[in-house]
Amino acid sequence: MIDRLNAIITGLRNAVTLTVEKLLEKLKEANIEVPEEETIGDWGWSVISKAMENGIISLSDADIDAMYYVFRRCATLEEMVKEALARPNEIDENFVNNLLDDFRENMEALARVRERISQLIS
Repeated sequence: MIDRLNAIITGLRNAVTLTVEKLLEKLKEANIEVPEEETIGDWGWSVISKAMENGIISLSDADIDAMYYVFRRCATLEEMVKEALARPNEIDENFVNNLLDDFRENMEALARVRERISQLIS
């Protein structure tokens, strides 16, 4: 079960990084740094926010709300997994399976965000 929890953390990091990769490149080209955050989901949202602040992308209110929600869900999932890893004796198979289901849903949502960002940058 511990391996599956660690895989969720790794998967979240990879997916969020991939989702904001193009924006991060544009921010780096403009010498704009994005501060680290406690979770990868919060960091992902920071990249989006910095890109908006600096005119790299322009998002509608609906896009902002949807993307914020996705990155916040990723942050919440990461927090839950870290808490479970801190208490391995208290986790059971059903709990880990539920986290994996949440992970899959987040991956689908991040794919949609990545697609939307690609549309906006192209």
